[in-house]
Amino acid sequence: MASYLRAAASSASSAVFNTLGGRFHDEGPEAMDSKLSEDAKGLLQTVFDGVDCSRIVDYHVHLIGQEVDRTGCYCHPSLLDGSNVLERVKANCFLSAASVKREEKDEVYIERLLSLCTHSCPQEYQTRDGGHGRFCALALDYAYTVEGELSREKTSLHIPNAYSYAVASKNSDVFIPTCSVHPYRTDAIAELQKWRDQGVRMIKWLPNAQDMNPGANKCDEFYDAVREYDMILLSHTGDEHALTAGAHNDTYGNPLLLKRALDKGCKVIMAHCATEGTFEDLENPDTFRRVTGVDLMIRLMSRPEYDDLLFADISAIIGTLRAKHIKTLLEHEEIHDRLVYGSDYPVPAINIVSSTKQLWMLGLITWREGRLLNEIYRYNPLVYDFAVKRVMTYNGCKFPIGVFQEHPKLMVSNWQQSASKM
Repeated sequence: MASYLRAAASSASSAVFNTLGGRFHDEGPEAMDSKLSEDAKGLLQTVFDGVDCSRIVDYHVHLIGQEVDRTGCYCHPSLLDGSNVLERVKANCFLSAASVKREEKDEVYIERLLSLCTHSCPQEYQTRDGGHGRFCALALDYAYTVEGELSREKTSLHIPNAYSYAVASKNSDVFIPTCSVHPYRTDAIAELQKWRDQGVRMIKWLPNAQDMNPGANKCDEFYDAVREYDMILLSHTGDEHALTAGAHNDTYGNPLLLKRALDKGCKVIMAHCATEGTFEDLENPDTFRRVTGVDLMIRLMSRPEYDDLLFADISAIIGTLRAKHIKTLLEHEEIHDRLVYGSDYPVPAINIVSSTKQLWMLGLITWREGRLLNEIYRYNPLVYDFAVKRVMTYNGCKFPIGVFQEHPKLMVSNWQQSASKM
């Protein structure tokens, strides 16, 4: 088995990875409007009915790269050199899903992503609403030690703040820049202020992979700055499976650890609604029981003191390991006004991760809808992800249109105006 994986891992273009990763039409997303079946077009009409395409914001889109000497993007050596077969296989699946070859430059990923984003709404709806959606281009800081020292060895992926900003500045009608600042950095506050002054509103954390405890008192000064600068913290919650080549500690994905930020008055978006994993109930340690991440997130959502502070995105929730919690999210309609849309691209483009058959078996979509959604996926996985989340229904409950529009309390698209006021 190991020898088979090593052989397969040697080529990102192999049939194996096109099956597990991305399986798309050669014509590209621009062909979707003309080539989709009439039934699939009819489904999209239902999906975009009542949605203002110009107000769509995807709060969770990843940038990837490896040209550390040119773009500053860094990925762990085991993702490239085959020293860890599983990590290399995962990397090849991601590259296939992103329609990028290992030897291609980082800009190729951006070009593919731009094409998907600019065709993320069918043309007739873009014309109707005067534009397409906007997409938060996520930066990701290095892992740091508790002493504040940068650790490449513990870093799976690094996407510089300057790279996110450059990509967004060059394509300001599509992308929104973000920053990622590790709170253990000795220059964390200065780095945060630097990007706040450039208009950046949102900070991205992935504590499980950045070797970061969001509940540590070491974060207090950082949280004070986040509140003072009126920024938004988008933090991964739940288990992590994608970035595990470096540091990997899923206890840091416990939603209860973010109470420290909330109690400091920070606005927090819990990524993925904590829909994967079980965690220690830190509020009731004597029970010695583990609670699902999504239940802990909903518990915090129920507290009035967090009404204007705590939000969650629905990125990656249709993934194979997370989908079982979708019914819970749909039925808890009291939290819907604090949910925001996120795709977690390129994750929804990974064929093996998202299964319409599973969603059908869970009673969330019909067999016919699944067939039509698969047709859409082959042209544009971003449209597919959006459509799936608009279509899903359980016991008469579905995500309202407001989830798919920029949240009035989480305004990030006006970053250029914010910068001009600094």
